[in-house]
Amino acid sequence: MTVLVKWESPQFSWLKCNIGVHWKKDIALGGAAWVLRDSRGKVLLHSRRVFIGLNDLKELKVYVCFWAIDSMVSHKVNMLIFAFDDEMIVGAIVRPKAWPSFKATGAEFLIKLRKIEVWRCLKEEKGKNRSAFLIAQSVTISRRFQSYVAAGYLFWLQDVFENEKCSAFP
Repeated sequence: MTVLVKWESPQFSWLKCNIGVHWKKDIALGGAAWVLRDSRGKVLLHSRRVFIGLNDLKELKVYVCFWAIDSMVSHKVNMLIFAFDDEMIVGAIVRPKAWPSFKATGAEFLIKLRKIEVWRCLKEEKGKNRSAFLIAQSVTISRRFQSYVAAGYLFWLQDVFENEKCSAFP
């Protein structure tokens, strides 16, 4: 039996920021993306960025999450769910006592998150963050190094976004 893992919509009136990361270890190159959607699955904004000069995937994930939070703050987004596939980062934010080794990192996240009035953070499987992951992967695999923020979704991922949108609302 095959279990399909699809994007899950946030509650009505909430927005969801899916965060994707892809790391190319051999050349120390990181790709990052976030996708902001409403409760109907409509893509409001998305962004892509390249990260170079970092030591490893863990460091990349921390910087990508900082970038995503800062982006949401600069776009004045509220009632927001951050969805990411990294247990350590989500744990450091929502259960800092359970992650004492990451106390300082968790504290940095909370300082940044104070600028957003209402937020939640949750761990989601990579399959539920597929579109953000594919955009991040386009940096490292397809060498798309131009960073940007854009309204709507990428044309080359139209089918992915439309299918996820439909699966959220049968």
